[in-house]
Amino acid sequence: MDNCLVTVFCLAYNHEKYIRTAFENLIRQKTSFKFRILVHDDASTDSTPDIIREYKEKYPDLFEVILQEENKYQQGIDVEDEYVLPAINTKYVACCECDDYWTDPHKLQLQVDYMEKHPECSLCVHNTERILENGKPTKTFFNISQKPRNYTMKDIITSEPSAYFHFSSMMWRNDTLRKKNPAFEMDGIGDYPMALYFASIGYIHYIPRVMSRYRLNAVGSWSNVMNSDVNKKIGQHRNMIAGFRSIDEYTNHRYSKYIRKAIDREEAKIKFMEKDYAALLRSPSRAAALLKTLTHKSVRTVSAKVQAVRSR
Repeated sequence: MDNCLVTVFCLAYNHEKYIRTAFENLIRQKTSFKFRILVHDDASTDSTPDIIREYKEKYPDLFEVILQEENKYQQGIDVEDEYVLPAINTKYVACCECDDYWTDPHKLQLQVDYMEKHPECSLCVHNTERILENGKPTKTFFNISQKPRNYTMKDIITSEPSAYFHFSSMMWRNDTLRKKNPAFEMDGIGDYPMALYFASIGYIHYIPRVMSRYRLNAVGSWSNVMNSDVNKKIGQHRNMIAGFRSIDEYTNHRYSKYIRKAIDREEAKIKFMEKDYAALLRSPSRAAALLKTLTHKSVRTVSAKVQAVRSR
């Protein structure tokens, strides 16, 4: 599509329950510029492809679609690198997976306005509300800040992966990410390594406005798969550790001090999930890193288990 300023890419897989909500809220964006919606469906087995075709037919100048006949994720293919990012030729990129949705019709305009005025900003984000799979609110948010804020590489490294913002809130410059940097790869994890990459080349600006909703444990979602299998979650944390070590090398150890703390955090989570409380007791730095990530109730649980080990 000619003269578009922003491409919004949407990843779909068995999202028939949610995808209309996602699309309708993309369509209602109010902007002073043209944008397009690029939808990639990874061979859904429900009616998701039919719904995508319906919107493509109804809005031919707005929607572009990629409908896979075979599931590429199951083949080990990164669909963003292979199919989505190469198809984008606009100045800016935004994203929304089809089980989530945007809530503010001015989202794109606000983010473009900021990035146009601040070329040193590599990523613009905003707040996101968590909702249940059925759409009911949880009254919890990704960020508690009521003021604009800029995040640095240190902030992202030392934070929980979902501490500050969600994938649905991201906007970046297309020329800074034509293909994901392999040094920042964390196998099976998408948005956190991207945030680390963007923080390494500029700063991340946060707009203190709730402009999207993230659906917890949606059908077909990566988080739902992870939460159903402890071994997969452990593998995910190990992939994060490997990713941090790769980033440390790539950045010439500029952030080693903070990366060591992040690795302690992830190793502590693994030990906790493996119920190896003795190992936590032997490593005060790991135990401290873990306690910082937990709720007060979880802290009491962990403390009790560690104390039980100490008393043996």
